[in-house]
Amino acid sequence: MKRFMIAVFSVGIILTANGLALGAIGFYAYTNEIGYQGTIWNVTDGTGPWQTATPRDASLYVTKDAPHIYSDYNQLLSNWYEHHLSNQNDSFLQISDTMDSVTSASGGWDPTLTVFTVTVSGADAPYPWSRFWQPDNGVAWGVTITDYTYSFTATFDQAAAVDPYGWLSNTIEPSSITGSFTGQFVVTADVDKNPITNGDRYGFDINFSKASFADLDPLNADGGPTSVYNGFGVGPIPEPTTIIIWSLLGGLGIVFARLRRGRKDA
Repeated sequence: MKRFMIAVFSVGIILTANGLALGAIGFYAYTNEIGYQGTIWNVTDGTGPWQTATPRDASLYVTKDAPHIYSDYNQLLSNWYEHHLSNQNDSFLQISDTMDSVTSASGGWDPTLTVFTVTVSGADAPYPWSRFWQPDNGVAWGVTITDYTYSFTATFDQAAAVDPYGWLSNTIEPSSITGSFTGQFVVTADVDKNPITNGDRYGFDINFSKASFADLDPLNADGGPTSVYNGFGVGPIPEPTTIIIWSLLGGLGIVFARLRRGRKDA
């Protein structure tokens, strides 16, 4: 009997840990504390690469199966609203859709609950919701981002905790943010931005870092005060009772299987 209880308890701990992961069906990540720099080049005529200007700020807003935050959304763009240097053609970037272009998306915490990683890949993110700087034209007009991958890793000094919605979340400022945004885009005809027409293909390789984040302007584009914002979460996490039931059922199943095999061997 003692061996039986030890076996159930041990397996229960393992399944509790797995149960937290299995219960995570959605994620969200948003922050406006991203600095970026990188290169863009013209694939069609082989010119470039060109370096982005600095300082430049960007914001991230991605949600998947997180209805308490927002419907599914995929947005990464220069932070023009709160940082005027990013509100211009030079070095501007933008991708924004309702996950229509996304082919894969994942996000979650590491075992310490202090590191959150997001990875999103997609294809054919269209104009007018995609824009990118074209250095040789000096503009950032409409494009179709034909393929892309962006990844972010946010590290926190304080572990995530279960919030009122049952999600493992953290809303404090990350101590660091790193990441990258790579892919290609093609210039798409923009009726408001002649003389650019359908044409050249470009490649881009952008690095993200909180270390290169510039201070926000005192006022945003609407004249209101600016502020940083951060939110990272995964869930919903099963209730403790559910976790215990999973653990006990899993533990009993393994123990009974061993007892049954033992009887056959006897």
